[in-house]
Amino acid sequence: MRGEAIFVVLYSVALLGVVGLLEFYARQPTSAWASQVFAGYRRAVPDAPRPAGPDEWPHSEVGRFHRALSLFVAVIAVLLVSAELVRHHRPLETLALVAVGAPHAVVVHRLQRRLRRRTAPANGADHGPGGEGGAH
Repeated sequence: MRGEAIFVVLYSVALLGVVGLLEFYARQPTSAWASQVFAGYRRAVPDAPRPAGPDEWPHSEVGRFHRALSLFVAVIAVLLVSAELVRHHRPLETLALVAVGAPHAVVVHRLQRRLRRRTAPANGADHGPGGEGGAH
């Protein structure tokens, strides 16, 4: 295997780790009121301000932002692996590049579907087939 192909394989694995971390951050609660730091404050102050709900901005868009970043990183990895597949045709290099690029392609497909899906309205009305609030 050539050094360039090895570098791209290792770099793509690192990018897969970055995508995983961004997905982890996309699932974390963003409200300061969910934090343990403010637990004492909430108990001590009887008329503390109302906590922001998860559907209020910017809390409602944080997960979407991290997923968009994940999608961008995964697309870059797919493009990088695709360019290397065009350049290198040895069987071992091709196998390694496809093995690293396939998970990124799956991630791109899943993230793209998640980002295109609209969130359900607050009143619970059904906007699409299957009740997912899908695009019209």
